[in-house]
Amino acid sequence: MNHKILYLFTRTPLHVGAGASVGAIDQPIQRERHTRYPIIPGSSIKGVLRDHFSNLAGSRGDAGVLDLFGKDNKQGDDERFLAGKIAFGEAQLVLFPVRSAKGSFAMATSTLALNRLRRDAELDLAVPPTPDADHCLAGEKVVISRASERGVVLEEYRLDVDGAFPSDWESFLSSVLDDAVLQGARGRFVLLSDGDFSHYAENACQVSQHVRIDPESGTADGGGLFNEETVPSEALFAATLTLVRPPKHGNPVFDNLRQEQLLQFGGNGTTGLGFCTAKLG
Repeated sequence: MNHKILYLFTRTPLHVGAGASVGAIDQPIQRERHTRYPIIPGSSIKGVLRDHFSNLAGSRGDAGVLDLFGKDNKQGDDERFLAGKIAFGEAQLVLFPVRSAKGSFAMATSTLALNRLRRDAELDLAVPPTPDADHCLAGEKVVISRASERGVVLEEYRLDVDGAFPSDWESFLSSVLDDAVLQGARGRFVLLSDGDFSHYAENACQVSQHVRIDPESGTADGGGLFNEETVPSEALFAATLTLVRPPKHGNPVFDNLRQEQLLQFGGNGTTGLGFCTAKLG
């Protein structure tokens, strides 16, 4: 099987909705249950890429598109169902931007996130031991030094700095995409404990307030106030794409995604959400 990693870097806030909620957030994003990390489901990735390549081919019924993405009874009429040739994995969180008292923001990650990427991408990079809670490894752009003490302040919390973020991981992560923002993040990387990273990934997402407009009056609907959760810009995700069977008409998906593409994921694309840089690693 031919196995690739698809990197997705959010250029604008991303909302892959989880439906209605009984909590404080009316429209939450999808998350892993055990870590609370934001995710992009494989079904969303498949749908976006299918639409992208259907547009390139000029038809959703193109033979190459159906071969790679599969077809259902609506597309095949009386013909049998056909499974696609590519298996789309869930996009898991690798880097999450967090507000920093120095340097504006930090690019946070954890040993769990790095170990997942190391395993899936088969990287020959060593993952450092997990820092203790309220401790981290950090780049100099976000470190505050006072006498003999060194720390970072992320959101409202101070963390002690035990050392520098690993240079080999910094070089790799900043170069997975030809994106000026990601490449300029050198010195901003922070390795957190798994628990601390989970806290920020769950509580440092953007929550925007919205009002529903009455189409007749053009004013706010009195009962239409709601809020919406989004993953902030400058977050990095990684998903596995696996070619499970040889395609009959070539593989334009892998060929096209070797060059960076601008794709829109999730909801509210017409209001600017979900635009991501995408590239196969």
